[in-house]
Amino acid sequence: MAADAPLTTDALRFTLYNRFLKGEAKVPQMPENALRIRSLLDDPRTSVEQLSRVITSDPPLAAYLMQFADSPLLTSAKPCHNLRDVLARLGTQKLNNLVLGFSARNLFISKELPLQRVFRARWKTALERAAFSACLAARSALCSVDDALLAGLLQDIGSLPLLAELERWPNYSRAEDDLQALCDQLSGPIGAVVLTAWKQPSGMIDVARHRTDWQRTAAAASLADLVQVASLLRQDALPAEELAASPALLRLFPNLPAPLRFDQELRTQLLDEAAFWLKLLGVKSRGA
Repeated sequence: MAADAPLTTDALRFTLYNRFLKGEAKVPQMPENALRIRSLLDDPRTSVEQLSRVITSDPPLAAYLMQFADSPLLTSAKPCHNLRDVLARLGTQKLNNLVLGFSARNLFISKELPLQRVFRARWKTALERAAFSACLAARSALCSVDDALLAGLLQDIGSLPLLAELERWPNYSRAEDDLQALCDQLSGPIGAVVLTAWKQPSGMIDVARHRTDWQRTAAAASLADLVQVASLLRQDALPAEELAASPALLRLFPNLPAPLRFDQELRTQLLDEAAFWLKLLGVKSRGA
């Protein structure tokens, strides 16, 4: 078995990645709710009433979607009074994105406490990244807010099957720092495998693939850049100079007269806005 032979960290990284590429490690299927709702949305005969019935049968999902009734995702003069109103105004793409983002959290199952702890920490970071991504999307006009939310959640999706696969490798260190480092190194390429299997668009796959490629060069800003900048902005201890010199930031906002001052102002503005999105995503506070 794989667990019988202790490996160096480099050898383990190579072995794990190849297991995913060859289909030997389990790549999670797209969540059942997301598949079922996507199927309904693909059928032009599906009514809002049908969608409402399906979603109401999953109370946590219904409650989650109702939280967006007063969010910037739904720009309308009329208030939403019930789930049917929310679904009618969300539209196909927004609903697809929100359901997939909500369902992804339940893809990780493990009985090992060290793996559970690392997963919880990384998922909380993903929620914060999604909140900051939504705030940036409202400023950059690069993508819709719901695309940015989903991209922020899925940038680190590769960590979920990686942590699950590590149950087969009990000889690998369960120290949190070691597990976090392994996720940082492999989440991107494994995430690209997962999102490709889920038939996500290339721009979304690139969000995972380039998650730590901080010096990447590109002709124009992309969703991957936006989520990279969100990842940097959520790091309170990150020096302002480092963010101001980020290639992703300079692509996202190419006409900044003073990137350093912009960074300091942007952080201040985004903290309050991010708190709103974090509440919608189910996080009480960044420190909780």
